[in-house]
Amino acid sequence: MIKKFGWLLSCVFVWVSFNCWAKSKEITVATEADDVVTRVLFDAIAEQFALDVTYVNMPSFDAILDSVARGETDFAANITFTHEREKRFSYSHPTNIEYTYLYSNTTNSLRDATRIGVPQDTIYGELIAVNHPDIQLVSYQGHEEAYALISHGQVDGIVDAINQLKPMLLKGTNAHLLNDEISIKPVSIVSQKGQHLEELTQFAQFIHSEQMQKRLREEITQYQFAIRKQALQQAIAQAPLDLDEPLTIKLEPIYPYVIYHPDGHVSGITAEVLQQSCDILALNCQLVSRSDERWGEMLQGFIQQEFDLLAPLAMTKAREPFTYYTSPHYAPQSVIVKRLGYKPNVYSHVSQLIAERVGVVEDDYFDALLTQMLPLKELSRFSDHDAMVSALLANRVDYITMDTATLNYLLRNELKLAIEQDDAIGVFDTSKISIGLANTEKGRVLAPYFSRAIEMLDLNSIIERYDVRPDWRSSLEMEQKFAAKTQTLFAAMLLLAFALSYYLHRLSNTDNLTGLGNRRQLQRKYGNGIAGDLAILYIDVNNFKPINDTYGHHCGDMVLKAIALEIKSHWRGKGFRVGGDEFILIGKASQREVEEAFDRFSRIRLEQHIAGKPLIISSSIGLSARRERAMSLQKALHLADVDMYQSKNEQREMGYS
Repeated sequence: MIKKFGWLLSCVFVWVSFNCWAKSKEITVATEADDVVTRVLFDAIAEQFALDVTYVNMPSFDAILDSVARGETDFAANITFTHEREKRFSYSHPTNIEYTYLYSNTTNSLRDATRIGVPQDTIYGELIAVNHPDIQLVSYQGHEEAYALISHGQVDGIVDAINQLKPMLLKGTNAHLLNDEISIKPVSIVSQKGQHLEELTQFAQFIHSEQMQKRLREEITQYQFAIRKQALQQAIAQAPLDLDEPLTIKLEPIYPYVIYHPDGHVSGITAEVLQQSCDILALNCQLVSRSDERWGEMLQGFIQQEFDLLAPLAMTKAREPFTYYTSPHYAPQSVIVKRLGYKPNVYSHVSQLIAERVGVVEDDYFDALLTQMLPLKELSRFSDHDAMVSALLANRVDYITMDTATLNYLLRNELKLAIEQDDAIGVFDTSKISIGLANTEKGRVLAPYFSRAIEMLDLNSIIERYDVRPDWRSSLEMEQKFAAKTQTLFAAMLLLAFALSYYLHRLSNTDNLTGLGNRRQLQRKYGNGIAGDLAILYIDVNNFKPINDTYGHHCGDMVLKAIALEIKSHWRGKGFRVGGDEFILIGKASQREVEEAFDRFSRIRLEQHIAGKPLIISSSIGLSARRERAMSLQKALHLADVDMYQSKNEQREMGYS
């Protein structure tokens, strides 16, 4: 009898355990319609943990919280921690950022707003009050109330999460991401207080994985792009346009904006921006220009409205009467270019070129700009960019103008091209490159749609494919070839003049100004590879050109010597000067020694008084250390170079020069 009773209890226990296990495989998640982040997270969780997820749509954020707090649903995502909510909910560790937008028809920034709507009982009101205390806040519940506030003009806009993105965009409201404008706390998954604690821990650990973070970012990016594209196509379909009529386009062949290829396709920064914009807008875009067509002919045809669109086009007031501009997609810097070695450090400003022969492309941006900057000078005008460069190389002109993107492209792809930027003059202008639509009703209607499409593109990735800055690393390879040729000459001279040969050898490997090694010595020492345990510091002096311009080249030399002295005194490894204001340090160093080097070399005090006071020299520093294995010098230097430019950008954003 006892055995039978025990067997019965065992069966009951197994049945209860199985029932609980089966039940635990089913979870409910409270959400709002179009809350894509919640669905991405819990769809992935369902796959990872073999769960059956049921999404329960709620009419408002308050309803989501109440549902979980009462145990009607198991979980909710995207919940910001507050001490008040902690009384009702158990929290996971923070799982993700909450994509937050300003939805508005009148403004793209909270700085321009005076009255903003926020969903009731969310953290947004508190965040806006801290960052923008002058803004008046209006509470609402649900999408319909939110849209009514905007459509009736009761607010300048509303601040809400990504779940509002689709309905707002499809109703014609603009959306501006706010995560970089206000400090939004990361969010968590919550459950009823004291419930599902183990699951919260497991879910958070999974979401923190590299694979899941990448999936979340990619799916949210794709969702945002798809919704914006759908909204734009819906809006343009209602515009007074015949969308079946082709949009005729002419593109000027100028590197790196437009590159014509033998097979007929075009590439380049502007070409890709235009192609992707046409795809987003679902327009019938047709290229009608030829690779040998001259810029002057294109511009005149555009003015006479013979075709619809001309690009790339620098934005100027003189072109506004016949052009509807799109948003700019690139802002290149303008420089003066000369033959290699021609008149070094003679001029410091474009206005001083009055006695020189200066070339421009007729009717382009630089023609108008230099006509204004050199009003009494006769410029040499050329039909296209290639003709202008050829004239410079043939000594028919002494200086020409181009932007840094074009110069970088030429130097990278035409290795034998004996031209260079006049560094003493430096950057003298910054322009904005746009796409121009003809001054017609069609152009007026299409221009803002193109602007919205361009704003959706990943412009940085497009630009980085074409505007690659040639730097001292590229010169390193040329130095290597040069060194190989000169070694034969040195060997032949060795028997005749050993002393002179030794002197020349030392001279060729030492920087004359600082006494540090030069690029050739760097290549000779590490050309066969660099060990993984050697730390590499890349130092770039900030704002070195203004020091030369303000105090003279003598002061600039003092600055470089002061930096070299600090390196010799406080760095145990090797030091090299590889450019005008660039230094490379290589050596075995502990973490503490690297940190001390950053502190010491990022800000150096020049004790010699200049203009009656000492000078503080600031530098950006990049680091490559603790590499897993030996690698080529070029690859190792590239890592330090990338880190240095990230440091320089961070300093600019923080207001340091």
